[in-house]
Amino acid sequence: MKKIEQILRPHFRLDTVDVSSSGIRDNIHVVVVSRKFDNMTEKQKQEHLWGLIDNSNLTEEQKNHISLIVPSTPAELK
Repeated sequence: MKKIEQILRPHFRLDTVDVSSSGIRDNIHVVVVSRKFDNMTEKQKQEHLWGLIDNSNLTEEQKNHISLIVPSTPAELK
């Protein structure tokens, strides 16, 4: 989990990046709240985060543990 946060943190320095266990097997949930997602569609947000993960040095096995990615803007949480 720490490795995933280290990959995302440089792209979201002042934003919320939460990487946690889902509690089921070794599944991992990733939540990123950022104004960088303003004016992006849900698909664009997902593609952006998955692009960062896919272009990282994570192995396919490590990537396969990510079961949920939730990109959001602060306004969407209100």
